[in-house]
Amino acid sequence: MSGSTRTTFHSSRRRGHSAPGYFLRLGVVCCFVLLMIRPLAGQAAQAAPALQPAIVTILQGKATVIRGISQFDVLEGMRLLADDIVKTEEDTFLRVEYADQSWLELGPQTELQLRPLTSRRAKRPGLYLLHGWLKLEGKPGADTGQGIAVPGADLADISGVLVVHLETQSLVVFAEKGAARWVDRAPHSANAIPLRNGDFLLTDPNSAPKVQSRPTAQFVAALPRAYRDTLPARYSIYANKIVSPKEERSFSYSEVEPWVNGEPTIRRQFVATWRRRIREVDFRDSLDRQMQLHPEWDPVLHPEKYEPPAQVEATHPKPLIQSSAGSVSDPR
Repeated sequence: MSGSTRTTFHSSRRRGHSAPGYFLRLGVVCCFVLLMIRPLAGQAAQAAPALQPAIVTILQGKATVIRGISQFDVLEGMRLLADDIVKTEEDTFLRVEYADQSWLELGPQTELQLRPLTSRRAKRPGLYLLHGWLKLEGKPGADTGQGIAVPGADLADISGVLVVHLETQSLVVFAEKGAARWVDRAPHSANAIPLRNGDFLLTDPNSAPKVQSRPTAQFVAALPRAYRDTLPARYSIYANKIVSPKEERSFSYSEVEPWVNGEPTIRRQFVATWRRRIREVDFRDSLDRQMQLHPEWDPVLHPEKYEPPAQVEATHPKPLIQSSAGSVSDPR
């Protein structure tokens, strides 16, 4: 042991900081800190629970997903993410299940933007149905926040099984089991209609919404075949399997046109999501031709129109400076 080392060691002991005592006290402090942090970590976990994975458990026919600036075909066992747009083709049936046993089923020719059933964004329901067929089971409870948004209205506080069909601007809702609440989102509207077990709601732009005690014969005849049965849960089959998308590809403007030109509350999100597509001439030109339907894209395509006007520097003649001798000099 060198002299300098011995000096340091002995001086530490003289100050009352022996090596074993120092490390013992350090361990006690660390344990205390961990005990303090653990409850806070538990509170944080309760405040922000992990999002549930949505898994495709049944796929009959063909469906696609638009995610970011790409699209791909749906596969059974695939996980769907928040904000995915799911599109089904004619005669397609698709079932999505969650870990808490919530589920939803898309019928033929349906377009739906998907978010976790237990999440809300800006106090809006977690699913947005653009058109088509949707059946789901919502869990009761004030903290679940389950609901469906459709153009101009929300279906909120869903508890039980609900079947929804939206075609053009006509919406029908069947409370097969349980309850829900239909809310008109028109400005200054106070319309909110409670739906109880067995109620059938019809809404149309040209008439006031009405509720009757049983679904119409036309609705029953058009009901997708798979909706007539209660299907067993299949979540556990795929819970530990990872099925990845294959053959990702781009999408055309026409494939997302109904979303780009949708109501303002839904279409504005796509400015950030799809702005990189304006580098493509066809996509950019299509946006430009229909700018009146989505004016929020104008600053992206034509930023020069929104630049502040150039400031013109004022030119004032500089004052003449009088010297101490009384003569006047020009500073220029």
